[in-house]
This record gives sequence, C-alpha cells and structure tokens, in this order.
Amino acid sequence: MPLRPEDVFTPNDFPVHTYVQRADKKLEDSLTFALGTPKTVISVSGPSKAGKTVLIERVVGSDNLITISGAVIGSASDLWDRVLDWIGVPDAVSKTVTDTGGYQIGAEGGGKAGIPFVVEGQAKATIQGQQSKAEGVSRTATRQGLAQVEREIAGSDFVVFVDDFHYIPRNSQTEVARQVKAAAGLGIKLCLAAVPHRADDAVRSNSELRGRTSGIDVGFWTLEELAEIATRGFATLGYTITDVDAQRLAIEACRSPQLMQQICLQACRVMGIREGRAADSPLTLSPLSFSAEATREALEMAASQTDYTSLVKTLHAGPKKRGMERKIFEFVDGSKGDVYRAILLALSADPPVSEITYNDLTKRIDRVCAGDEKPGMGSVVQSARHMSTLARASLPEERIIEWEHDANMGLLSISDPYLLFFLRSSTKLTQLGNEPQ
Repeated sequence: MPLRPEDVFTPNDFPVHTYVQRADKKLEDSLTFALGTPKTVISVSGPSKAGKTVLIERVVGSDNLITISGAVIGSASDLWDRVLDWIGVPDAVSKTVTDTGGYQIGAEGGGKAGIPFVVEGQAKATIQGQQSKAEGVSRTATRQGLAQVEREIAGSDFVVFVDDFHYIPRNSQTEVARQVKAAAGLGIKLCLAAVPHRADDAVRSNSELRGRTSGIDVGFWTLEELAEIATRGFATLGYTITDVDAQRLAIEACRSPQLMQQICLQACRVMGIREGRAADSPLTLSPLSFSAEATREALEMAASQTDYTSLVKTLHAGPKKRGMERKIFEFVDGSKGDVYRAILLALSADPPVSEITYNDLTKRIDRVCAGDEKPGMGSVVQSARHMSTLARASLPEERIIEWEHDANMGLLSISDPYLLFFLRSSTKLTQLGNEPQ
C-alpha cells in the first residue's frame, strides 16, 4: 500500500522515513557513549523544536523511553510518581488476611507482587455457614518514590527523559536536581533536555552534579540538513524536488526540522499529492515545480498549525498607553503603525534570524519604514524591553522573546522558531496593519 504524505512528513512524531543523521556532529555516538557511562546524568540542550526528543528516541527506542515533561513536575515526588504512572504501578495496594480456626481467607486488590506493605489497619471478616468469627489485618502499600523506581528500572535499558527541565519551578529545581543525582547513583539512566540559555539549570540547582553530567548540544540545523528532509521525503513518495526548491523551503523553516516537516507536509497538500507512487514506479523525470504562489500557500497553511495570534496581537499593541500618543510611522507595505509594528515588521523581514543585534535591528527597521521618519534609538530599546516583558506575562513558563541590553550592545532573541515562522508566513501582521490606528 503506497505511503501517504502524513506517513512520511511527521512534524509531531518520529520521522521514520526522513530522519537525518547529522554526521559531522556525531550526536548519536555521543549519546550512546553517555548512556553507557555509569552514574552519569545526560543533559541534551538545543534550540526549541531542534530535534532533541527525536535524537533521544532514535538512540534509546520508544519502548524504553519514559518521557516526563518538566511542565508537570512541581516537586521531586511528582517526577517519580510520573515514572511509576508510566510503568503502571498503582497508587496503593491493599491486602487482607483472615485466620478462622484452620481456614485462612485472603483478599488482595491491585498492584504488583512483592511491594512491601507500609500502612496497617484492622479488618473483620465472617465466614458464612460457620459459627466462628475472626479478626484479620488489612495492610495497604503506598508508593515509595525513588526507592520504588530503583527497584523497577535500575540497571535496565529504560531511560527517564525529563523534557524541558527549565519548566520546573525554580524553587523546586534544587530538590529535583538532588534526587536526579541520587537516582543516577542508583543506576537509573536519566536524560534532561533544555533550551541553550537554560541548559545549566540542573547544575546550578545542585553543584554536586558538576562533573557528573554529560552535555550534548544539538545546535541549530544547517540549510543543507533541512533540505535533505525534503529531498528524502519526496523521494520516498516517488517524487523529486530540485535542490533550489528544497533550499527555499529550508530557509523558511527557521532552522527547525520540526517546522521543515510541517512545511513539506503542507506542500504535498498544495501540490495535490495524496499518496505516494507505487514502489515499482520510476521517479518522475520532471521534478515538482514549486511556484511562488504554491510556496506561499504552503507556508500560510503551515503557519495555521503554529498559531501565535494572541501573542502577536499583544506585542503589536504594546503596553497600555499612558500620557502622550505614540508616534505613527508609514511602512513600505503600505500600512501605518507605531514602533511596536516597526519591530515586528523588521523581525519578519528576510532572512529569518532568531537573534538580532540592536544595530541589525535598526537597519531592518530603516528598510521597512517608508520616508524619513523612523523610530529613534531610545524608543526601539524601550519597546524591545517592553516586548520581552509582555511575552513573559503572556507565557510565563517560556522565554519566547528576550531583550538583553548593556552599554555596548543590545540583542533581541526569539527562542521559539514557531513564533518567527508565524510572523513571516501568516497573514496576521497584514491584518493588524489594516486595522484603524
């Protein structure tokens, strides 16, 4: 049965047909070696949507990977409870044993054999048809956190993968890091993932992890690596794509393989590809032709899967106005707006960049402004700082946009490539520009 595009291009699943081994980084070898090193905590860092989870699943295997999101961990006990949930250990196990003068009747509910009973209570039982009554003992076993996880998976091939460790509340990270160190010492394999600027959260939370942690940096993907996803995927479906078109799609993916998968999937939809060619069919002699219109349609459809409408509206409006009205500028796209629109238009300009210095930002603002009127340095710096604050208020668990400024330079960073892609490929900025000022 021919494969379908959604079988090949999988933005939300493991890319069975389009996995790209980035040979120059030797990531798989590094992770395999680290997993084989006893009592080592592995820290995998890399930009958001850069393939950290896919790398770990590739090496460990989905059946052996116990994935826990940092967003659901409020304490160390939460971590081990989630692991035990994955294993299938019940919250509690009760057992009642009754002795009735030669007969022993027992009732046991739930759980795995061999779990010690730690809470005791009295229970009574009556055997029908006999004159004797007896009292028995009811014991209930409750979960034992790390100790029970050790009994279940220590020394095995199972790997506890804490994704987005930086999402764990700061006031809980110290205790979690302490128990992570203890777990590694007990022979439990652990892997922590975080974005680059929060990659050392675990070590900072517990300095004793220093020297016991193996760091692997996934890094940004190159255009060539992203283009290979398109080339492999379309070939798997029985089609060819030119190197030029593959590179063009790769540029729009904002250095994210997950976004590249989404773009290629939507491109199949636009090109009318519903299923792949039969295995014995030769590749088409003429490569697929991606017109500018077809490419734009595919990008807009992909942007609808990465919706940042609320945040973009918040950033475009800026903080609540106080006192004087903001100065309005005219832009080359025919719209009008204040300094906040100027910054967003600059960020959406070519080429896509996730980090931009103040000097480059002002150059872009100059290009998107029409005429001689442009936002001044003080206005740009203050507005960039406000945008960082607004983003943190809208999404407190994430650092979507950050502004760093000192006497010598300023740097505006967008940590989530989906936001950058949404700014560039959705119609939201155009819609906001058409609204009355």
